[in-house]
Amino acid sequence: MEALAVLEKQQQFDFQNNGIEVMNLETLQRTYKENDIYGKPVQGIYHYQVLQRMMDICEKYNLDYEVEEIFAAQNRNKTQPGVSILPQVEQTHGEKAVEAHILRRIFATIRIKEWETDELTTTLVVAYHQDGIQAAIGPCVKICHNQCILSPERSICNYGKNKVTTEGVFETVDGWLANFEVNMNEDIARIQRLKRRIVSPEEVYMYIGLLTALRVSHDSSDRNLSSSVETYPLNQSQISIFTEEVLKLVREKGQITAWDLYNVATEIYKPGRTDFPALIPQNGAMAELLLSRLPAEVEIQDAVLVS
Repeated sequence: MEALAVLEKQQQFDFQNNGIEVMNLETLQRTYKENDIYGKPVQGIYHYQVLQRMMDICEKYNLDYEVEEIFAAQNRNKTQPGVSILPQVEQTHGEKAVEAHILRRIFATIRIKEWETDELTTTLVVAYHQDGIQAAIGPCVKICHNQCILSPERSICNYGKNKVTTEGVFETVDGWLANFEVNMNEDIARIQRLKRRIVSPEEVYMYIGLLTALRVSHDSSDRNLSSSVETYPLNQSQISIFTEEVLKLVREKGQITAWDLYNVATEIYKPGRTDFPALIPQNGAMAELLLSRLPAEVEIQDAVLVS
């Protein structure tokens, strides 16, 4: 609660010294509202309104929820940077004032506390940035706050190849929360399958090689290669981090599982370690890669009923 108290009194941002700033919803609402030439939000909806809509859906289904941290980040886009400061607004509100900042790159988590266990809770994650709006839902490991996105059906966005409208994003989230218990049980079943799957040392090297091949194919100038990989789970620098951590884990534990591999990756899929627009798709791609290589079985039979 002390951290929240500090955030509530936040008057300034310092993106020159902090790559990422953390805030609460009230602070986000106070930032400068960017409009187009017609006086409408550039994205059709302000960032804080996206979060409010998500909260409204949680309340619609009487879910016990909490808006956790809200992150804002700068990036290198020269024409539309993640953060812009308006000097004319600073003259009124003061240097580096919250109100003088346009924030175009936001990542937020909403914790849903229904039926959570000592190990897992459920988190609805939202990304708002220059490309558009993304949302995803899945279990979150409490001790390390590692987010899981365990099925392609658990993420949605309003841009790109499989885009939907902005309203379509909210309708999809509504569907997730309307079937919250069923979806959660399906995801718990997937986690159980990952935990049961022992990964041999030889398979560890196979996965590292596969992740590298997917990255190289995705970034290749050969369209036959690049078109075969829509999203890679890890970029090259992330693969190096992942490899080192996995090798240390193998040395420490002796025997690891597919769940261990996924947890090493999800430690990387966090603000400050992965670019905001990549957080959700890369996470989902890693889960899909690992789950697709498990023995075929009926997933729902492994579900742990929570009610």
